[in-house]
Amino acid sequence: MSLKKGAPSVKLPWRWWAFFGFTAFLGLSLLTVYAVVMVVQPVSSHTELRFSKVERGPILDDQGRLFAVSTRQESASIWLPQVKDKVATAHALASILGLSEAELLRRFNEGPNFQYLKRPVSQNEAELIRAAKAAGGLSGVELNPEFGRSYPQKEIGASVVGYVGTDNVGLAGIEYSYNNILAPVQVGEGVPKTAMGASVWLTLDLDLEYEAQKIADANLIANKAKRINILVINPEDGNIKVWVTSPSFDPNHFSDYNSDQLSDSILVRAYEPGSVFKLFSISSFLDSGVLTPTMKFVCDGVYLRKLPDGSVIRITDLGSYGILDAQGILTYSSNVGTAQASDLMDEKTFDTYVHNWGFGRPTGISLVGETPGLLRPRSEWSARSKATISMGQEIGVSALQMITAAGGLADNGLLLKPHIVSKVVASSGEVLYQAHREPIRQVIKPEVAHEMLQMTKSTVEYGTAFRAQIDGIQMAGKTGTAQELNPATGTYSNSNYIASTMLFIPADQPRYVVYVTIEDPKGWSYLGGRIAAPMAREVAEKLIRLEGLPKKEEKVIEHSTQVRLNSPPVLTLGSTMPDLKGFAKRTLLPLLDQKGLKVQMNGDGWVVSQTPAPGTPLTPGMTIQLEFK
Repeated sequence: MSLKKGAPSVKLPWRWWAFFGFTAFLGLSLLTVYAVVMVVQPVSSHTELRFSKVERGPILDDQGRLFAVSTRQESASIWLPQVKDKVATAHALASILGLSEAELLRRFNEGPNFQYLKRPVSQNEAELIRAAKAAGGLSGVELNPEFGRSYPQKEIGASVVGYVGTDNVGLAGIEYSYNNILAPVQVGEGVPKTAMGASVWLTLDLDLEYEAQKIADANLIANKAKRINILVINPEDGNIKVWVTSPSFDPNHFSDYNSDQLSDSILVRAYEPGSVFKLFSISSFLDSGVLTPTMKFVCDGVYLRKLPDGSVIRITDLGSYGILDAQGILTYSSNVGTAQASDLMDEKTFDTYVHNWGFGRPTGISLVGETPGLLRPRSEWSARSKATISMGQEIGVSALQMITAAGGLADNGLLLKPHIVSKVVASSGEVLYQAHREPIRQVIKPEVAHEMLQMTKSTVEYGTAFRAQIDGIQMAGKTGTAQELNPATGTYSNSNYIASTMLFIPADQPRYVVYVTIEDPKGWSYLGGRIAAPMAREVAEKLIRLEGLPKKEEKVIEHSTQVRLNSPPVLTLGSTMPDLKGFAKRTLLPLLDQKGLKVQMNGDGWVVSQTPAPGTPLTPGMTIQLEFK
């Protein structure tokens, strides 16, 4: 906009002139202060007045064992206005830090006055810099104390825990989602330099996580698979006890991996679940009353339905199963039977049930980046959508959604919010957050949920999941095999599959639900019942052993008092043997690493007898025997 010559002048009120004058004065003052600070003082001497670095709080498992912890380290920086000889400095630093001398010179000549040279530096590099400065060299070079991050469990739990970047800021997982809790920003001169963030306690059990990771890694190789996921949830409270992806990564060296290796497929990947989804479709049909347990369906291998336009919907099974009821459909995983059952329910009601199970929306877990999955609006369904969704096709789900829905089925049809964080504790010891049971909605009636678990016992006993059987403990379950959709062609692949199995342990009152998926297996088989069911059994066996779940042939010990849940006493040479009766085996596993003593554990469950007796002096080389039932 321009003013024409001769245009009348505009007189501004005195308040405006005062405002402009004050603004100009304030701006000039700030520029002056900035110039003094940036030119006269090195960065390290003035940033401390403004921000105080907070030591990042630890991340722990449900027993307080470390997944992530802060470390003290140093970085090397340079303040170029204080450098006397750039060439000599670049030459010396190149030798000490293992950097390119030419690149350092380029940075000195073209970069800003303040630069980080290397973050972090090793202890040896730091000592060499100190020695050079003590001898009068390396002017302008400083060693800056910083907090680093260490992940002692390495690949175990990595996809959940995540990692931090160079500035100790979370970039993924819990580190990212809880960044402002683990390391809150603190401003002001009065902030103590030793301020520490809160600790985040996960629902994961490190022992179970470790064993499940080993199982996943071994099966990844054996099945020549692209990826494996394992989840274990406690259906009573929604706490996730195992969250495993394979291949995993070491968060200590996350930059060595590509984005696909670093992504948490359990949280972010949506896929077609296959026949495991029949758990939720068949239970919905039963709950609504359109399907009853006694209804019979002819499952001769092919489902055909002619549409008004003359086209035909064709759905097939692997074979002919004859006449099946609802239990038979689940036991033999009949697509034909499921499609016929789906014809009994209208689309609107079915769509409502699927949404109520939690599909098509995030579960609400406290991790950033969760996929809602893919459930198209009913207006976009085709004539075959209801039938194919019932079988676990034409719908995208996450592994997290599947285990959450299965937890609801195990908990009398009540869907709970899943938890990965059990509590958050301030550095003062104050509990800032405590996870609790959070019901979302009653999806199906409790009696229907119970009936479903009874029906799917046969799936494990003699159906598609028979390879998951464990002597002495009755489980319910379902297997699945899904063809992957080829995004380039829009058709199903004939070579890429996802094999899966869901197990409820034990069947009558499940304490745990196990879900495993094997993506793109290229080994001897791609069928869920053949490769995923045995892997689910391996996970279940570890659960039974570590959690002390009793088997049928074992006598269940009736304790006269409550089972002891407190931390077990430490065995110390020179002291006396404590009374360990009543302790669960999983709490005593650390004793196997006891130095100076030999600890033998027999059986599973809780300690019923011990040798030596309580009060016996502990001497070097002594053998301690613990019997569990």
